[in-house]
Amino acid sequence: MLNKKIVLDAHEKDLLKEIANICAGNAATSLSQLLSKKIEMNVPNVHFIPISEVPKAVGGAETLVVSIVFQVFGDAPGIILLLFSQSDARTLAGILNGEAVKNGVLTEMDQSALKEAGSILAAAYLNTLSAVTKIALIPSTPGILIDMAGALIDYILIELSTVTEYALLLDSVFIDAGKSVQGHFFLLPNSGSLELILKAIGESVNGS
Repeated sequence: MLNKKIVLDAHEKDLLKEIANICAGNAATSLSQLLSKKIEMNVPNVHFIPISEVPKAVGGAETLVVSIVFQVFGDAPGIILLLFSQSDARTLAGILNGEAVKNGVLTEMDQSALKEAGSILAAAYLNTLSAVTKIALIPSTPGILIDMAGALIDYILIELSTVTEYALLLDSVFIDAGKSVQGHFFLLPNSGSLELILKAIGESVNGS
């Protein structure tokens, strides 16, 4: 396990930001093709945070969030979380389904649309990261959870038996015809996976 704070140098940060932006571009293209209308996506911030700070990053432990969850298989296993506030999840579901969410309740169709969008984003990110690091990363089928942020992290650590200290956070913004949706994309690699990914990123930066 890594016991010290992760500090990335400028080149590593630039590479992670580049990976995130390529991912966002690929995901936006796929979503635009799926919906037959232009969807833009950008990633304003990329950073590592301790997993204990994940709830704080989305508004606090008692904040109700909608989360799309994937397990990551391959050479560097872990978990992917795509988190939205209730409001942003409803807005995104409305964009995806072409009509507003009624009565503020996410229907099975709404949840299915969110999972499909999450699958596109997860695949885009993992494919891009794999191409850069040469590490095989394969997402599972998605699950969806609606719960408080603190309870969600407990579920990840206990129910999914994930052993991790850090999360890679990609703040993601979806834009459709002036509507803006804020999402939080977290990659939670297992401890050995994190070391493998950081080493590969360092080698890529150094041209090895």
